[in-house]
Amino acid sequence: MKTLVNIFDPQEPLAAYLFLKQYYQPGDHLVFISTHGHQASVRPYASLFHIPDDHISIIAFQRDEDSYIYERICRRLRSALSPHVQYWVNLAGGTRYSALAVQHVFAQFQAKFFYVQTHENLIVSSFFDNNILDDDDTIDPITYRMSLAEYFELHNLQHDLHSRRHTPIRSFDDALRIFRLFQSRQLTVSAFRALEQLRTYYRGTKNSLSLQALRRGSVVHAQGIAGLDALLREFGFVPAVPDSLQPHEIDYLTGGWFEEYVFYILRQALSPHEIAIGVRISRPGSQHNNELDVVFIKANTLFVVECKTGVATDHMFNEIVYKACALKESFLGMKSYSYIFTLKNDHDHHLTQVADMMGITLCPKSVLTSPKLLAAVQGRMLQQAHEF
Repeated sequence: MKTLVNIFDPQEPLAAYLFLKQYYQPGDHLVFISTHGHQASVRPYASLFHIPDDHISIIAFQRDEDSYIYERICRRLRSALSPHVQYWVNLAGGTRYSALAVQHVFAQFQAKFFYVQTHENLIVSSFFDNNILDDDDTIDPITYRMSLAEYFELHNLQHDLHSRRHTPIRSFDDALRIFRLFQSRQLTVSAFRALEQLRTYYRGTKNSLSLQALRRGSVVHAQGIAGLDALLREFGFVPAVPDSLQPHEIDYLTGGWFEEYVFYILRQALSPHEIAIGVRISRPGSQHNNELDVVFIKANTLFVVECKTGVATDHMFNEIVYKACALKESFLGMKSYSYIFTLKNDHDHHLTQVADMMGITLCPKSVLTSPKLLAAVQGRMLQQAHEF
């Protein structure tokens, strides 16, 4: 049996997680090297592997200076190691300074060294010796594939993947038919006004509403929706319950169809490991939920796509971009990418430039309606995932 060693980094846990998932075998032991401030967060992280507690050890530094003074790091590490153990050490994690000390000490114990390159889904295996000409370093692909739930839990995020449905409620043909209506601007004025009224006054409602109440006015909004029948007819939408719209159907009509369209085209083009619609995530103890319109994972890389049928003003667009940027930086980790798909035009590329500055990729109407440009975006996603 061997002992797998990681420098614990709570801000970027993916490298350690994939290293263990790639090489752990029943009976192996785990060692986490942690600064004193991170020690408390190691145990919950280690529990993700469902390994007996007596197979997990933590080498922690008791004082702050012990974690950055080279000699003290080396002495602390050496005191915890055994010459009778086979160590496999992942040098990805922590500071460069701590990695140097880890490499120096473990080399004295004939350890095997690895470096997990998460962005390219690769692991480099090295023996540190005096011969740099024998080409004994090897590069292996990471074969393990994470689920969405794993990714969120690894980043200490709560989610509702197991408690709600996150798949389309209608077919791709239904979503495509509505998309083509918007693409060709064939939606009549009456239907468009009905859509705006439905979105403004009824999106997010918790109760089913009769079509008659919607036409004449309801307790929610006194003014009736005159063009409701035109909207349903032009969308080709038949309610599941005759003469009634359920809450999820109202959400579909007022934008959910676009999320489903994006879901379908990305699933078809990219074959992700897992893809979902409307996933809510939050930090433990927080009352605030963030909803991800379309989220998928491919080759351990997370993609979040914000879907907007329209964006009324530049100010509103900026808010969408800032939210996507904050979500990525505060919640989703380095191995994630954020996109905004919208039916809004961006003729002068101003919106694209704003998004680019914040690390977000914008796909406006001109991209979504061009098979060539859309394929280029999907190709970029594949490159970012580094699927081998």
